Amino acid sequence: MKKFVVTMMIGFSALLLLGSCSVPQGKLTEHVQKAIVEEEQKQGNTLEVTELNLGEKTGKDYKGVLKGKLNGEDVVYDVSVVDEGGEFDVDWELRK
Repeated sequence: MKKFVVTMMIGFSALLLLGSCSVPQGKLTEHVQKAIVEEEQKQGNTLEVTELNLGEKTGKDYKGVLKGKLNGEDVVYDVSVVDEGGEFDVDWELRK
């Protein structure tokens, strides 16, 4: 349903904040959550995240779940993140 590529800006800011190529999962979770909320806002939606769990890292991939309220209604998204070190590709899809 939705696809959003978090560009070099996020990766670059993560590098500046952390001073390395490896982003701890907690910081990655924060960046992913912020990117998804901002993209939903661009679409005219209000997303309130109640839980985001990226799951375990497999290679450079994470498969997780985001729970929250989209425009006041409970929603669950399947979230996929590819961590390229300095860049993050984030995909999320609403569960039906």
